Amino acid sequence: MKKIILFAAIAGISFIACKKDRVCECTSSTISQTSTEPGYTYTPQAPTTSKATYVNVKKKNVLAQTCVTQLNTYTYNYTSFTSTTASQYVMTVNTKDVCELK
Repeated sequence: MKKIILFAAIAGISFIACKKDRVCECTSSTISQTSTEPGYTYTPQAPTTSKATYVNVKKKNVLAQTCVTQLNTYTYNYTSFTSTTASQYVMTVNTKDVCELK
């Protein structure tokens, strides 16, 4: 009886920790976008979805653990040219990536 229980426990653990293909699906969207340029307005865009497939990995694999929701902010400088002048501005973009391991 003990051998049967032990065998069932080992089989259960190996089933839980089995290697298989896993898909990380992320939906990315821009939350806000601001500029120091006078009169700049931001028009929201539709979110985009991406998928990454990790082949034959356990759920605790380091690749699978990179499938996380993130908030990001990045800032960059850009130049706007007119017929007579060139002006420097700063753009700040806030994005959100919602990811799920399937």
